[in-house]
Amino acid sequence: MILLAIVSLSDVTSAGQSPVKWPGGKQAAIVLTYDDALRSQLDVAIPQLDAAGLKGTFFLTGRFPQDEVERWRKAAASGHELANHSVIHPCAKGSFDMPEQYNNERYSVQTMLAEIGIMNTMLHAIDGGTERTYATPCGQTVVGGEDYIAALKASGIVKYVRDAGGHAERGPDGFSAPGTFFPETVTGAELVAFVEAARARGGLAVLGFHGVGADYLKVTAEAHEQLVRYLHDHQDVFWVTTFRQAMDRATVHTN
Repeated sequence: MILLAIVSLSDVTSAGQSPVKWPGGKQAAIVLTYDDALRSQLDVAIPQLDAAGLKGTFFLTGRFPQDEVERWRKAAASGHELANHSVIHPCAKGSFDMPEQYNNERYSVQTMLAEIGIMNTMLHAIDGGTERTYATPCGQTVVGGEDYIAALKASGIVKYVRDAGGHAERGPDGFSAPGTFFPETVTGAELVAFVEAARARGGLAVLGFHGVGADYLKVTAEAHEQLVRYLHDHQDVFWVTTFRQAMDRATVHTN
């Protein structure tokens, strides 16, 4: 769970680099991501995406009910990306109400990487995939007083990382791609304005959601549907794709 509302645009280009050329001459890449494997994503978000013919990226923890496994398997089979958000979703003490053993302060880099690896195995059991992207729980990268992203990159167990806000000093290496989250009061018109700003800049916008119409940190089902319909109706200018596919394209053109 990320307890942030970030209002910056997620561009992977930086000063001195050429803008990314998106497929089919599209003017911007839009990635819709969803955290924490919530039921409202299965009940609301995925049906809305499927109705529009769009695909999203779902960063799953290992804490969803067993009876939802087949539903996630079906989502993957239809083209949605199932991605890694760790098994337990550890965060720094005080981020939200959680048992102390799940605080980042109680973890080490080795235990964090082990948990990410276990989640990869769980995801493989669901969809058969072997290549994963990852989203940092709570947008935090420090466990036991040490940043684990360099070790995660060296391990090779994930291909790309979605951050929350990003760490510009790391550069456009695919391991600090910032995601933007929105307050529960966000309207459909505001979400549309956000992707239009991405189009004006010719960049990559990675939008983050938790609950859709229910659960927590939720946007309304109506706001989400308005965004999805707008993207569907403007596929001539927006490349709406998964996080992995967008980062494949972006890193090839920026490295």
